[in-house]
Amino acid sequence: MLNCCAKNRAELGGPYTVANAKLMFDKVLNDPNIHAMAVLDNYNREYMGHVYISDCDSQPTLGFLFDKAYWGQGIATETLKAFLPKAVYDLQLDQVTAWVKPSNKAAIALLSKLGFYRQPQSGQREEAWQMLFTSDVVAGKSSAA
Repeated sequence: MLNCCAKNRAELGGPYTVANAKLMFDKVLNDPNIHAMAVLDNYNREYMGHVYISDCDSQPTLGFLFDKAYWGQGIATETLKAFLPKAVYDLQLDQVTAWVKPSNKAAIALLSKLGFYRQPQSGQREEAWQMLFTSDVVAGKSSAA
């Protein structure tokens, strides 16, 4: 089973069987509006998680999910520090949004390290904060580099 961790299940609507995960990944990999990457362990090739930017043609949104076994080891930070600047540059994005629950302190800290900041807006839903990353892709510079 994938997505077995209780916290991940709560975020994404339950665990996936391998067959369901394969269908989801096939859809994601064939959608030109999603830029995604699976993260595998170099030693044993086990799936560790994935990162993606969705809605590339309208409001690019960063998402990431890692198995609980890999939390707190810097893997998400290392992955996103490589993924985000390259994706922003390759896709010529001016900004990327991320949504995060206020209770997810680790994700907020990670997004802040990457250069995201909370986007204040009136009427913003409190169950999730909008965080924003901006980049000068024309000059080839990114605050996540």
